[in-house]
Amino acid sequence: MTRSAFALIAMAALLLPAGATAAGPKKPKDPETKGEIVHVADDRLELKSKKGKVTVLLSQKPRISMGEAEVSVATLQRGMKVTVVGPVEGSGEIVAREIRLAAPATNPQAPMPSGHKGHAH
Repeated sequence: MTRSAFALIAMAALLLPAGATAAGPKKPKDPETKGEIVHVADDRLELKSKKGKVTVLLSQKPRISMGEAEVSVATLQRGMKVTVVGPVEGSGEIVAREIRLAAPATNPQAPMPSGHKGHAH
């Protein structure tokens, strides 16, 4: 009986570490940097952020989205407000994995045609 109990405990000890590491360690979440685009080049952006001027590298083909829609790099223009997600290199440059643009503002109420002042009460 002791042998079978010992064998059972030994098997459980062997299986436990394998199960514990199956999920793997969690990767830390990439930091987000918010700013305004001040310069656009083929392979990088320059942002003005709270921390000053930041270079954003586009070398990893980041996912670029505006609201729910994916857009191309050509959409990025000076003056746009963006959120960049990606690791910060030792040089301070950000390797963009994702760039989020604010969805364009929509005007829920169309202006009245001239001459109309709305409903009379």
